[in-house]
Amino acid sequence: MCGRFTLHNSNKVKEKIGFEITPNYNIVPSNLILILIPEPVLLYWGLTTEWANKPMNLINARIETLKEKPAFKNSKPCIVVSDGWFEWKKSNTLGKIPFYIHNNNKIIYFAGIYNDKGCSIVTKEANPKLCNIHHRQPLILGKNERRSWINEFEIKNLNQSQEFHCHRIGNYVNSPRNNSSKCIEAI
Repeated sequence: MCGRFTLHNSNKVKEKIGFEITPNYNIVPSNLILILIPEPVLLYWGLTTEWANKPMNLINARIETLKEKPAFKNSKPCIVVSDGWFEWKKSNTLGKIPFYIHNNNKIIYFAGIYNDKGCSIVTKEANPKLCNIHHRQPLILGKNERRSWINEFEIKNLNQSQEFHCHRIGNYVNSPRNNSSKCIEAI
């Protein structure tokens, strides 16, 4: 699952995408997030189906069942722009321990889906290096995967070779009101 993420490297976003952002160290559901469809757009994180009477706020969609679930039937592919995400590891003695997963401030592209009301991040089983923290992770797209995701709404050859770094962070990130570099500081 991906319930929080970051997009704080405004220089890289401007350089790679040509879009101005305000650095965000603690993006939470219902925030406006930067997606590519393929042009850059800001959209609410939390998809609601067209037939829903009230907001559903579906923040994640499993790749394994994406095409089967009625809630995602009329959604379209997008790419969610990020530079890291948070996961909480369950501990019998310490409760939930937050971790920050990143690629040294490089831009990370998540597979996503959207409609006129919002968007969701597509998730998959966590890779072996991350599964001891959480069993799910965002579906990361390389350059070729981004093209096939946007153009064909599928991934033919998923290459998850990007090297991710993970470090424990403090509970400061737990409050959605906190939005500074302290959210990603290693402890």
